[in-house]
Amino acid sequence: MTLWYLARAAGVMALIFFTVAASLGALGSGSRVAERRFWLQYVHRSAAVTGLLLLVAHVVAVVSDSYVDISASVVVLPFTAGYRPFAMTVGVLAMYGLVIAALVGAARGRLARSEAFTKRWRSIHVAASVGWLLSIGHSLLAGTDRGTPWMLAITLTCLAAVGAAVAVRMRSRTTARLVRTS
Repeated sequence: MTLWYLARAAGVMALIFFTVAASLGALGSGSRVAERRFWLQYVHRSAAVTGLLLLVAHVVAVVSDSYVDISASVVVLPFTAGYRPFAMTVGVLAMYGLVIAALVGAARGRLARSEAFTKRWRSIHVAASVGWLLSIGHSLLAGTDRGTPWMLAITLTCLAAVGAAVAVRMRSRTTARLVRTS
């Protein structure tokens, strides 16, 4: 049972850290002040890395525990899970999106000299946003705590945080566009 508690805690904390990363990513990309943007991106990346480490702990604990029937093959063939196959598939797809964004992000510094890569970076980084959104779906569908008031509150707070950050970013873009055209 200890592994199951670890899996649940790591999954919830991964969701929270990915939410922090998504929120700060939205706020940081809209910032025009260099120092502020630097710190927002620094914490954004730190939260994303912490989220990835918690995601690894979540997956290892879920696969290692015998409380439910989830084997390591679910990472490659998610519909084969004996426990909530659709929810596991959503979680695996979320993991793929987050890991792809992390791998490309880690290589970004080396590839930044390539103009073609720089143009494609944002479109590749969208995988992280899709991964985060799928992780929200996974949290609503998969866990044994998914219907509890505290888990619903955490999930809805994560949605609200990213929604607010995106709204601030959109407002700042609109304001900047209006200032440029005036």
